[in-house]
Amino acid sequence: MEVVVLGSGACNPSPTRSASSLALRLLNSYWLFDVGEGTQVQLQRCFVAPGRIDRIFVTHAHGDHCFGLPGLLCLIARGRDRDAPPMDIYGPAGLRAFLRVTLRFSGTKMLPRFVVHELHDIPNLHSSRPPPPPLAVAPGDVRSSDAGEQPGGLDLRPRPDGCWELLTTAFGESGSVTVRAAPVRHTVPTVGYVVEEASKRGRLKPELVLPLLQRNKQALADEWGVRDPRSVLKKVAALGAEEELVLPDGAVIRGSDAVGGTRRGRKIAVLGDCCDASPCSGIAAGCDLLVHEATNAYLPQYGDSGGLARLQRETAAHGHSTPQ
Repeated sequence: MEVVVLGSGACNPSPTRSASSLALRLLNSYWLFDVGEGTQVQLQRCFVAPGRIDRIFVTHAHGDHCFGLPGLLCLIARGRDRDAPPMDIYGPAGLRAFLRVTLRFSGTKMLPRFVVHELHDIPNLHSSRPPPPPLAVAPGDVRSSDAGEQPGGLDLRPRPDGCWELLTTAFGESGSVTVRAAPVRHTVPTVGYVVEEASKRGRLKPELVLPLLQRNKQALADEWGVRDPRSVLKKVAALGAEEELVLPDGAVIRGSDAVGGTRRGRKIAVLGDCCDASPCSGIAAGCDLLVHEATNAYLPQYGDSGGLARLQRETAAHGHSTPQ
């Protein structure tokens, strides 16, 4: 896993800081979280191959988090294999309509195949008033084609605990990764995403096993047809905790001794703009990496006045956070 911050400039990008976007590399695949304007350029500066982007997650509908998406799809199409499976794009209800209208208005033809999954019923935690109804577009209103949106999009509803279960996909030789979402407090319906790797088998302890294999080197060649004792390590690594491997000289290698305990999978939480992320704490608890915004900082040396407390109140009123 590798995280690349492509942009963190909020709604005021600059020549040195692009609008919001973050790339997560999982082996040879990239997942993007938010696609602000300028993401196409940042991908090339950061050596993230656009054609290897397989999933995109949008936290909320503000332009500095999604205006770069239509253009990025065109860039991805130039480098993506035509036979590759459709990309998956996740975001708040209305994202499907946004893409259809934008791409149709611009007459865009150079597109990868993609599917849009919408998160419905995201609460507006910043106001007691319900959010305006999203632009409703049914996911089934498309046909299979060589480019653009494909059928298969889902309208996802929250579980009883208020969170969304988005996907579980294979990761590595025998592992998996799950993605969940939960609301955070901002001025529009917003979610944070949590990527969690499943627990993994313990690591092999070669310092305990290799001496036994080397001691049996000749016997392994004569009786098992194994020329290099190190080739037996893979077999040892696959032993269950209660399983044993008996070597030619009678030495016993037990799985519980040769392989360490189960390792907890890694967890990454990527939050959208917010002034209160506590609704996401249930699924994000114990994360190894938390990506949290800090849009406003109190910098009196650069002319800020009124005091830190006032800045924090004003920042929270706009649905944002400070480093303090």
